[in-house]
Amino acid sequence: MTIIIFLTIFILTYLAIFFQPFKLKESWYGLSGVVLLLVFGVIKFPDIFYTLSNFGAIKPYAILIFFSSFAVLSVGLDKLGFFEYLSIKAVHLANHDGLKLYKYLFILSALTSYIAANDIVILTLTPFVLYFAKYSKINPKAYFITMFVVANTASIGQITSNPTNFIVAGAYDIPFLQNLLLMLLPTILGLLAMYFIFKKVFYSDFNIKFKEKKVELDKIVTNKFQCRVFYYVLILEMFFFVLAPLFKLDLWVIALIGTAIALIVSRINLKDLFRRLPWNVIFLVTTLFIIISGFIHTGIYDWFVSILSGINLSGGYFEFLGLTAITSVLAGLFNNIPVTTLLTSLSISIQSGSDLIASYALIIGSNVAANVTVLGSLAGIMWYHLIREKEYKVGLLEFSRYGLLVSIPFVAVVTIVLMIEFIVLGLV
Repeated sequence: MTIIIFLTIFILTYLAIFFQPFKLKESWYGLSGVVLLLVFGVIKFPDIFYTLSNFGAIKPYAILIFFSSFAVLSVGLDKLGFFEYLSIKAVHLANHDGLKLYKYLFILSALTSYIAANDIVILTLTPFVLYFAKYSKINPKAYFITMFVVANTASIGQITSNPTNFIVAGAYDIPFLQNLLLMLLPTILGLLAMYFIFKKVFYSDFNIKFKEKKVELDKIVTNKFQCRVFYYVLILEMFFFVLAPLFKLDLWVIALIGTAIALIVSRINLKDLFRRLPWNVIFLVTTLFIIISGFIHTGIYDWFVSILSGINLSGGYFEFLGLTAITSVLAGLFNNIPVTTLLTSLSISIQSGSDLIASYALIIGSNVAANVTVLGSLAGIMWYHLIREKEYKVGLLEFSRYGLLVSIPFVAVVTIVLMIEFIVLGLV
């Protein structure tokens, strides 16, 4: 009976978050789901604290601190006028050519996501895209959809590029350098395919000339000193993120210390800054961790382990592709961080045979999941929150349609190239 109650609450909560029947913010539906789980005895109060402190291969509080720290930097730069300034500069660089601007944005999104983290791209470049749309009088939908999808696919290339990557890499002990070398060529070829698909799909949106609005650039950035502090701290954090696996540094600690330094040195108005933070998104993801933990408390997780324990992966391509697809769909529906944690733990528990196939299927699938639905990643929810704040709309089904349109060929290219590498190197 407990299992039926949990699954009912679980499904109703996610449907409420997706469709928003009472026009409330998403976190209220998540909180309602947690309350119902407590009321019906599916979980107890101590379970909440345990889940947030220790959830399988990761510590949820670390993930929440990591994202919150970057939200502070992004919101601070936005508040100070940094993205508005960049948007005007970008229009000049592209010479008012929409196709050139698409190319520059694609490369910038891919490189930033690959070198640092996909969340940085989304939290920093979304305001950038919205501002240049404001000053060039264009519809930004094609640009910010492209930016978002590219960020969530280029991030497969490095362990540090997505929290789900280091969840899997940590559980399977994947060396940093091995992952870097194996994923470089598949990532590049997959992104090339994506570049031409997006260019064809949105050609009419990109093939335009901008109309520039005259503005005084010197007055855009409201406080140059504070803006420089936030900008340089962001760059330094990216640098330390790249080094983090080599020196076994925790990313959330780096993010927290860097953001604290930025706040202290800049002396920015904390009350105004904190008021602008996406608290709704932070609280929502907190509740999602708690709700997902119900699979463990009800015994569903153990049941899956017993059912799947007899499966043995031979290391074939279609198994690789199938596992990647399953991970993408499940993580896309129920958020990639908690789902990746559960699937990684499940995969290790059943000892299915090919760790290499399972681990990289989880990495690729959990990244692409963010393009399946808006709920697929914390960054996706933040992105959706940001564009709604600026009064732009993207339909949920429309988002999934474009995401799947380019992600399916991307996954096909990446898995084929990676499988060839596995065979040539004698890894499978």
